[in-house]
Amino acid sequence: MNQLFAVAKISVTLTFLIFPLFYGAFLRRKNKLTADALCGLLLISGAALRFLYILYTDASTRQHDVGDLLKQNSGHTGYMLYLLFHKSLPDFDPRGYNQFYHPPLHHVIGALVFAALRAMGLRYRVIGGEILQLFTAVYSAVFSVLMYKTLRLLDIKGKPLVLCTAVGAFHPTLIILAGSINNDILSIMLGMAAVYFTVRWSRSLRFSDIIAAALSMGLGMMTKLSVGLLAPAMAAVFLTVFIKQRKQWAKLLGEFASFASVCVPLGMWWPVRNLVRFGVPINYVPPIGSDSGQYIDVPTLKRLLDFSPRLIKSPFTQWEWYGDPYNEYNPVIALLKNAMFDEDMPFIGSITLQSFCTALFFAGAVTAIISVAAVALVFSKKIKLPFELRLMLCVMYAVVFGSYIVFCLNYPQVCTQNMRYCVPLIFSGTAAMGLMMQREGRSGRAVRLLSRAAKMAIASMCALSAFVYTAEFFWEAFK
Repeated sequence: MNQLFAVAKISVTLTFLIFPLFYGAFLRRKNKLTADALCGLLLISGAALRFLYILYTDASTRQHDVGDLLKQNSGHTGYMLYLLFHKSLPDFDPRGYNQFYHPPLHHVIGALVFAALRAMGLRYRVIGGEILQLFTAVYSAVFSVLMYKTLRLLDIKGKPLVLCTAVGAFHPTLIILAGSINNDILSIMLGMAAVYFTVRWSRSLRFSDIIAAALSMGLGMMTKLSVGLLAPAMAAVFLTVFIKQRKQWAKLLGEFASFASVCVPLGMWWPVRNLVRFGVPINYVPPIGSDSGQYIDVPTLKRLLDFSPRLIKSPFTQWEWYGDPYNEYNPVIALLKNAMFDEDMPFIGSITLQSFCTALFFAGAVTAIISVAAVALVFSKKIKLPFELRLMLCVMYAVVFGSYIVFCLNYPQVCTQNMRYCVPLIFSGTAAMGLMMQREGRSGRAVRLLSRAAKMAIASMCALSAFVYTAEFFWEAFK
């Protein structure tokens, strides 16, 4: 039965991977292959690739702080099982149990999934190792759709829209997070929803949009408090619109008050509860000692300024405990590696397939570098877009990346240099590149060259990502 179920899942997934190719060819023959139609096909393909990915990964592959499914007091699955068996929130200082300090929304959903499927006779290991990934894969696919819809609201059209949508569909981080059963991808999806509704509100000033943004933001923070890093970018939009539309000050103040009355209680009740009852700091992060085996004993200036070629000799994150020559210490280079492969090394033993990983790393690195230039271009007023939206993209990029660097320096461990802590960079950097590419024909030579380089880099990264993570499925199945 399990083999038949596996064959059925593979057949359905491969069908959805192949279908867009044939349907795209059909639309092209009929001259109906518009940019939006092509974006739809890319999103379908990206969703299929996510489901292919979870076919060959489980709760032991590229996971973070998942824990043991047989323990109720360890990791994210332990948190879910505690809620399942005790039917209440932890009534103790959460610092004493691994990952219990996190807000509970993702874990409540997980506990409900465990309860429903356990009643149907499924084993805990099957639910935790397989079924929960169906939810995270959907969250990742929804993130891609929300990213596409937000790009359209930013007036990105045509080929730039297609390329930017491809990033949302095929970026390796989003594929990897599709299989990660911790709370990252749900919080990231809800954060993207908050950005989408904020942009929509800036265009419409509808009450329903700002309430939707408040719900998304509040629920996002009820999943993971770091979603609050998006608050400065959203606040920049609110303040700028308020200044522009100051004649409607009473209406806008009422909407802002409604936003706060929904968002703040949803987002802050958990950390405030823990602060009042147990003295847990609002921004609590579990300490990791210098004896962890992944501690980075490197001076700060060297960490930030060392870009020597030896650091990119391997495209994979370096760990001394795996026999690598050093612990990855430059947070920028670590981020570029981690964005493509998390903290893992695929295709162990195959030099040929690993060469594609090297190409993917460099394509991703070039794309990231160009995105920084594109954000600077957006800030320089050379992009035609309402000021509040340009400001939002720049503030989001600066706050998220700045927070990441501070986090890496305050907690000098290899594991803190992870792309999952700054996924909003994918959206803000990609949107900036889309806006830049859209201005290609009306800009100077430097911008035209940068736009063409962005097109090549994005296309290469997305194609290589699709190949690597599809090939990994067959490598794991037939090696």
